[in-house]
Amino acid sequence: MHMFKSSNILCIGSAGRNSGKTEFACELIRKYRRQETVIGIKITTIDEDRPCPRGGDSCGVCKSFTGKYSIDEERDGPAGKDTVRMMNAGADKVYWLRVRKKHLREGVFALCQLLGSSACVICESNSSRQVLEPGFFLVMRELKSRVIKKTCRDVIKYADKVVTFHGSGWDISPDDVNYADGKWSYQESATAVVLAGGNSRRMGRDKSLLSIDGKPMIEHIMDQLRPNFKHLIISANDIEKYDFLNIPVVSDQLKGKGPLMGILSSLEKSRTDFNFVTTCDAPDINFPIVRGMLKTAEDYDAVIPMTGDDLYEPLFAVYRKSVIDPCRELIAAGETKISKLFDRIKIKYLPLDQPHWYKNINTWEDYDEYTHRDSLPEEVFPY
Repeated sequence: MHMFKSSNILCIGSAGRNSGKTEFACELIRKYRRQETVIGIKITTIDEDRPCPRGGDSCGVCKSFTGKYSIDEERDGPAGKDTVRMMNAGADKVYWLRVRKKHLREGVFALCQLLGSSACVICESNSSRQVLEPGFFLVMRELKSRVIKKTCRDVIKYADKVVTFHGSGWDISPDDVNYADGKWSYQESATAVVLAGGNSRRMGRDKSLLSIDGKPMIEHIMDQLRPNFKHLIISANDIEKYDFLNIPVVSDQLKGKGPLMGILSSLEKSRTDFNFVTTCDAPDINFPIVRGMLKTAEDYDAVIPMTGDDLYEPLFAVYRKSVIDPCRELIAAGETKISKLFDRIKIKYLPLDQPHWYKNINTWEDYDEYTHRDSLPEEVFPY
């Protein structure tokens, strides 16, 4: 099913009651109210098969509502009401969308048309995630509760982050959730490693410094990674070349051993267990894919995408520190092929149904095609 894409919308869902979602939303409103036009949204989906969308206790939402959907701007009301709390936190406007379940697409489309793409939007909703791909989707859960209500069960697989509320705070900070240039991002407690030690034989010059939108390609890549990772590493042997980025550069322990040595050397210097590895010649990063790999890596040593039968992308992958010893053993045995690592570790291969977004710039033809692109590739979700 086609979904509406709105990178300026942060959507906050909830597994159950008392999950702290409205206060989290209010913290973000307070964070951005002085620098952005902030709009708060509450979406209530009315399911005719249930007596009430708020858990079965009559609250008047259904009885007072007629038609397919209704979008109302909040102006006043009881202090404890979610929309009033967002208004009091400093939102420029707050809207409440009430929509019948079978008309959810129509209601969300009308809301997106009203909001446009220029405002910073913070939305409380589970069900809207069935028809909307927001810039970021958080799901809140209460620490001691194992209940997941149906509206959340239907969409929790899409969550970019499941956040635990422990009564007085959350296991992530609102400060780690960022909004800039019309997009939401979250700083993962992981390390991003950019391999920049290749010889660029086919290009005949250093690919990492080719101009992309007026910046060296490696800077273009780092600008994408900074808001999404707490730690960054460049793997390269020419340390001074990248001084302008102010990012730690890790050189290979042994020269001439290829990207396997770059990965090993970087993992040994990394401060985190989870590490996303990419290259300096892949200019655009699909963060829904990356976040999906990081979530999947909980049970594996590595997560490696597949773009076809026996076509792997080991240089756009997630590696944990548990691969350090197997890498050392391979290099000690004189082996430098990354594929030789596959049989020694527990890997999750992640098939990508629409791999068109992943581009490497290996030749001048690739570079010319990329720099004359009409638009950046759309983000594709791996679900």
